[in-house]
Amino acid sequence: MQTSDPNIFAIGDAIEVKQIVNGHPAIIPLASPANRQGRMVADIISGIDRQYSGSLGTTIVQVFDQCAAVTGLNEKQLRSCGMEYEAVHTSPNDHASYYPGSRAMTVKLLFDPKNGRLLGAQAVGEKGIDKTIDILATAIKAKMNVADLTQLELAYAPPFNSARAPVNLLGYAAQNILEQKLGTVQWYEVDRLVNDGDVLLDVRTENEYHNGFIDGAINIPLDDLRDRVHELPKNKPLIVTCQVGLRGYLATRILAQNGYKVKNLDGGYKLYKTVFPEKVKEKI
Repeated sequence: MQTSDPNIFAIGDAIEVKQIVNGHPAIIPLASPANRQGRMVADIISGIDRQYSGSLGTTIVQVFDQCAAVTGLNEKQLRSCGMEYEAVHTSPNDHASYYPGSRAMTVKLLFDPKNGRLLGAQAVGEKGIDKTIDILATAIKAKMNVADLTQLELAYAPPFNSARAPVNLLGYAAQNILEQKLGTVQWYEVDRLVNDGDVLLDVRTENEYHNGFIDGAINIPLDDLRDRVHELPKNKPLIVTCQVGLRGYLATRILAQNGYKVKNLDGGYKLYKTVFPEKVKEKI
């Protein structure tokens, strides 16, 4: 924190810091890093050797009943610095779904496709967002990978968490991609791939499908898929979608075992509709 004048130190919003994930200079004007920098400079002036490791940019905001939080790098930042990444979205509940008051959140994780190193995360929802993003920020700082997320042992009781916490589920989903058990398609790729000839398969129930679906999708509910798999062409790639991705994953396993070339729509219909509400067909 020492400037070119040995008697002057600079901290907080006035300075440039190292972004921990990519090591590049960055402007991260947040109160938490500024406070820690102030404490560190006080120690240094007092003769204690300290080194500032950089900042992740972990922050959170609340708008009415919705919270949004981020840590590490996002997709735009990763692309701008030339870093390879994979993205995965999950929609877990903040605590056990059978216990009253649980709320779904949407969590996005970005990770290195070669070694699973955690690069960044974002989360949106009503409850549990701060806890989830704080765990992920700690994991990124500790240089953990997606496999490490599956092994985290976190406090569990139905009012507070699920037996598999949101970050555990995120780790499992990312691990499936990393280990090539599952291929995924992102929301911004769907329209192009369908226009190019891929078949979009919606495996939700008929009632869910009739209440809204992605234009061009055909419907075969997951429970009927094994009996109706012959209705799908084997000469075209398949993209499977469900509500948030879980049933889509199960369907991709069934289809792959039957010799189909198939990928799952990451985040499912819920994420696609959030981004493209004007493109979905509602209530037929």
